[in-house]
Amino acid sequence: MPFFVVRRAPAALRTLAVLAAVLVLTAGGSAAHASRKADTAQRLAPQVVHTGTGPTGYRVTFRFKDPDATSVRIKGEWYFADPYELSALTGDKDTTVTTPGILPAQWKPGDIPIGSPNSSAANWPVAAMTENPRTGVWSYTVPLPSGVFNYGFYVDCSSPTQTGCTEVSDPGNPPWNTRNGKTTGSVQALSQVYVPSDPEFGTVDQAWQAQAVGRRGGLADVAYPTSSPIIPAGTNRLAVYTPPGYDTHRAKPYTTVYLFSGGDNETDWSTQGDVAAILDNLIDTGQIQPMVVVMPNSLGETDDSTGYPAFDANLTDNVIPYVESHYHVSTAASQRAVGGQGFGGSIAMSLLFRHTDRFGYYGVLSPGVIAPFTVPDASDISDAQVAAIKKTGVFVGGGWQEPSVTPGGVHGAGHSYHARVVSTLAEKGVGLTADFVNGGHEWFVWRQLIRDFLTRTAFFPPVTG
Repeated sequence: MPFFVVRRAPAALRTLAVLAAVLVLTAGGSAAHASRKADTAQRLAPQVVHTGTGPTGYRVTFRFKDPDATSVRIKGEWYFADPYELSALTGDKDTTVTTPGILPAQWKPGDIPIGSPNSSAANWPVAAMTENPRTGVWSYTVPLPSGVFNYGFYVDCSSPTQTGCTEVSDPGNPPWNTRNGKTTGSVQALSQVYVPSDPEFGTVDQAWQAQAVGRRGGLADVAYPTSSPIIPAGTNRLAVYTPPGYDTHRAKPYTTVYLFSGGDNETDWSTQGDVAAILDNLIDTGQIQPMVVVMPNSLGETDDSTGYPAFDANLTDNVIPYVESHYHVSTAASQRAVGGQGFGGSIAMSLLFRHTDRFGYYGVLSPGVIAPFTVPDASDISDAQVAAIKKTGVFVGGGWQEPSVTPGGVHGAGHSYHARVVSTLAEKGVGLTADFVNGGHEWFVWRQLIRDFLTRTAFFPPVTG
């Protein structure tokens, strides 16, 4: 997620900088012109400016060049709310938590990003951008607190609700698997920007989400063979993270995390989830060991999003054998972890009960209620299942304000359901880590939870009692 951080300088230094820039431009000639042309996309990446003024101490300017467009709008992950001023901390099966849709200019310390209305849909504000008619560059400036924010553009979209319009990512800040306009693997129509913290304005330090200062790991989008009949038949895709200094001849094979998204493609966690930057920072600071993280496509194995057995079988029969034959990773179940959010959390829970012997650690993040698999009643969990689960590390997490009614009208999801997962396992005497944070069914929550799963449960001794 390339961007520029600009800090204010004293007036004298700013004057010297302008004079230096003039000298560079006049001395560079045609070479400078060529460099400027090649660098257009980079220079149009978001500009993150430290203002030192309220409400957050930072502002971000987004830009999109299209002189032929009649309108450009930006949709960003920045409605906010004070979680303790909502109508209720959690909703029951017939009620969702209302959210006021506070815009960034009204942000206050303690406010969290949360959609408005609060649901499992990405209900974020859409704003008109302003064109500079001389350059054809459209821009939008907004103050933002610290953290990672997803955003995208709508070009020449006449619908006020964006119905029938296609969201596009930022050409100056494209997804990691798009280079020179060509994408390897699946397309993510979103970009991300990281905003640092200014503690003078009460913003939380989210530096663990920023691009690492030290060495960085690698990301690759790869195809693997599968028996799926879904087009393209016989092939599906993985995004694979390898840690900094990945060594194919290391004496000790790497541990592996298999990480599912919420019913989206293989690039979900590596773009919206910012997982590579999070892993780089956690490894760099010694909070986790170097590991390989495999992110399957949560689409393409079946047309039925409720078909957990198809996803379970594909993982155990196709994905794991492919990874273990192409990467220097351990083949021991105790050195594998599996997790996911939303639909991916439900896949992880399905594997917890149905394939307990294949992984040593399970991260169930914000699972949804989609038949035929939901958490079993305690009376339906056998003693053999309990004994097997007790040998693993289990992590269950979600947002306190996750809605209990989805846009499709499904009841029983949300925080009340996530809490039932915890209580059911606890009733059977299974030790686990329960982790709930303020937030809705969105990436603000899941970035925190994946950090916590990796630093508190995965490849750590299981919780007992």
